[in-house]
Amino acid sequence: MIQHEFVAIDEGNATLLHVNEKDPASDWLVPIGRPAARDLQLIGDGRLLVGHHHGFAEFDLRTGGKVRDFAGLEGVTAARRQPDGHTLVAGVNLAGAVGVTILELDRQDREVQRAVFPGDYVRLIRQTSAGTYLMCCNDRIREGTRDGKYLREFPVEGFLHAWKAVRLPNDHLLVSAGYGAFAVELDARGNVLRKIGGKEQLPESVRPYFFALFQLLPNGHLVLANWQGHGPGLGHSGVQLLEFDPAGELVWTWSQAELISSLQGVLVLDDLDPGRLHDERRGVMQPVEGA
Repeated sequence: MIQHEFVAIDEGNATLLHVNEKDPASDWLVPIGRPAARDLQLIGDGRLLVGHHHGFAEFDLRTGGKVRDFAGLEGVTAARRQPDGHTLVAGVNLAGAVGVTILELDRQDREVQRAVFPGDYVRLIRQTSAGTYLMCCNDRIREGTRDGKYLREFPVEGFLHAWKAVRLPNDHLLVSAGYGAFAVELDARGNVLRKIGGKEQLPESVRPYFFALFQLLPNGHLVLANWQGHGPGLGHSGVQLLEFDPAGELVWTWSQAELISSLQGVLVLDDLDPGRLHDERRGVMQPVEGA
């Protein structure tokens, strides 16, 4: 029987929750206190980084207490802590820029570098092992450099508000399609190799609506959030956390209608060290060297 420890962003209720299926006494639920929380990262020292519309906040993983909040921007869609303690934030038209913007902020939240790309839409960004950025830009995935140049882009049929992409060691990409309600693996040329989930493959009771933040587990399973819409009162709408095995079979679900409204982010904590910074530069969540 699969059981997980995880944290999740309930976008509908603007809350952050911790669930341990093996130890429910450690569960907690707290308000995020900022709108449009979208990104999650385990950053070490027992803390979580939560990206929100105005910047990012840090939460104590043990208690759920908020220990830091930066809210000096407007329109942030992603936030990623770096090994040197700096933070990358992404969004459109940030800090006076025009276009898809990635800012690097130092430990005092001062801008030290920016990359600005043509475009008017971005959701999550992820770094690759080569130091480039994978950016979800509505109906396509784009890869760009730290100096604001696009290297390549892959439009995919069915993508609408695509949410997140990570690169695997074989140069393939895993991407969640947003309103397409599926995930795909793309080869190095952008061809679809496999499709995971989808409205035609899942039971109607799951209500695949919007596949958002996901995590690739070491065993090859994919856990993702099946977001159900904005605002409160959506807890009975669909099954909101889904886990697929490498063959695409649904092997685990989680949803508690009375506790949640609409989950948009998930971070599985099983066997991760909360004392270390983690990232997905090689696909699977791992500690970041040099942190």
